Order: sequence, then C-alpha cells, then structure tokens
Amino acid sequence: MVIREEIQAAVDKAKGLLLDCGLDIDATTDDLIDWYDTDLPTPDITLGEVVINPLLVVHELVEIDEVLKMGFTLAKDVIMKNPEKVDDAHLKAAEVEMRIAHEIGAAEHIRDRIKDMERWCVDKTLSEGRKADYGRLLATTRKYLSDLECKQPH
Repeated sequence: MVIREEIQAAVDKAKGLLLDCGLDIDATTDDLIDWYDTDLPTPDITLGEVVINPLLVVHELVEIDEVLKMGFTLAKDVIMKNPEKVDDAHLKAAEVEMRIAHEIGAAEHIRDRIKDMERWCVDKTLSEGRKADYGRLLATTRKYLSDLECKQPH
C-alpha cells in the first residue's frame, strides 16, 4: 500500500515537470487518490505502480484535470458513466505525457508507451475516429522516439 507522503511527493514532482513545460494544472493529491477509487471497465495500473513513474503521474494528473474541467466530480462511477468524455481526457493526457517525455529525453518511457498506443489503435471498444486519434498520437510519438535516438551518441 502506497502512503500519502509518497503520493504527494510523486504529485509534486509531476507538477514540476508540467510547470517546466508551461502547464499549470489544478488536480491535487486528493484527486489522484480519489481517481484510483473509481470503477474501471477493465483492470488498469495501480496507484502504487503509477507513483514510481513521474511521467505516468503527469498523465494521470492531466487526465484528472481534464475530467474536472468538464464539470464531472471524481465519483466512483465517473469513468463508467462517461467513457467517451474520459477517453477525451485520456487522449489529451497521453499527448502531454509524450510531449514531456520527449522534452526530458525519456526514450525508454516512450518505447514502453508505444506498445500501449499500438493496443489503443486496435481497441474494439473505441470508435474508428478515436482509433485514428490514437494512430496520429502513435505517429507523433514514434517521431519523438526517432528524434531522441538520433541525438544519442553512438
């Protein structure tokens, strides 16, 4: 079980990364904890797994912030009742996460997330339009990775 202090430290670090990129979000530690108490259509990564990766915390904070901006509360059923809107927030969060990963040179993280994006592009629960959105994100992310790999010393 992850303790609140670990979560707070992870949120602070992620907010620092966001601020370094000119993004100021309102999502809080309490929001992140509440987010992980919501019901999900399929099992997902745990809060304990997220807090050890600052870029995943960035993703979650942006996603939460977007959901809150839509006027939703972080009720237990928010994801189940609003899957399309929450997926809009997820897409934005993934875009921000990848942009920051590129800016800080996190090639390994990008490589790992490309595998996730490839799955999103063929997810049968998503509309063709959303799959195309994820396809565009995947193409951009592959460019980010290529850019980072070109900058690495040989």
